[in-house]
Amino acid sequence: MVDAALKSGGKKVLSQQLLIPLRTPYADTVVLTSPWATSWQRIYRQVFWLSDGQRDVRKIARLLHKPEAEIERVIHELTINGYTSMQLAEKVLVMDAVLLKQSFEIIKPQQEAFANSFYQRLFAYYPETQKLFAHTDMERQKSSLMATLATVVATVERGDNLIPTLQRLGERHQHYGVTPDHYPLVGGVLLETFKEYIGPSFSFAMQNAWSKAFELISSHMIAAQS
Repeated sequence: MVDAALKSGGKKVLSQQLLIPLRTPYADTVVLTSPWATSWQRIYRQVFWLSDGQRDVRKIARLLHKPEAEIERVIHELTINGYTSMQLAEKVLVMDAVLLKQSFEIIKPQQEAFANSFYQRLFAYYPETQKLFAHTDMERQKSSLMATLATVVATVERGDNLIPTLQRLGERHQHYGVTPDHYPLVGGVLLETFKEYIGPSFSFAMQNAWSKAFELISSHMIAAQS
């Protein structure tokens, strides 16, 4: 997983391995129209255009005369919002707006049943997680789950800034007692639930898209708890 020590303000944000950012094809369709992208600070625009899949974070930092930690932070934010992918060693992390939307639209008509199945599976596999919801209105929680998924998909599709939403979610989940160890459990259950409701149409590409998206999302939520 992307290092949970991700922080802003020039501190260490990712692992010691150098990451290589690459602009996504989807970014070309939203970079000139998204309110967030059109209001970027200069460094976001510079890093975006330097993200050609050839330059690593060290080279970009050197070109812009900025600390590597600051460049990493910007790349991570661009990736969370679907503008770049991040290659770290043999792994490439990216928010695939098209596949996320396609798969979510399939389960959308069954969202109530989807949420029920998700929590049934979570509690069956990991009974210890039930105590996190001891004082929670579960019907409201199920609605919140689906609303969160819808927000992630819609925000990435529009090219808007997802970071504030993830920060609030991370802080809220910390208040509930959620720890970093819980996130991989939730991610696995989410993928299984997608597979249950989409069936054979839940392609490897869709599964990969949600796996990578969840890794990026959870890393930023965990960072908000620090």
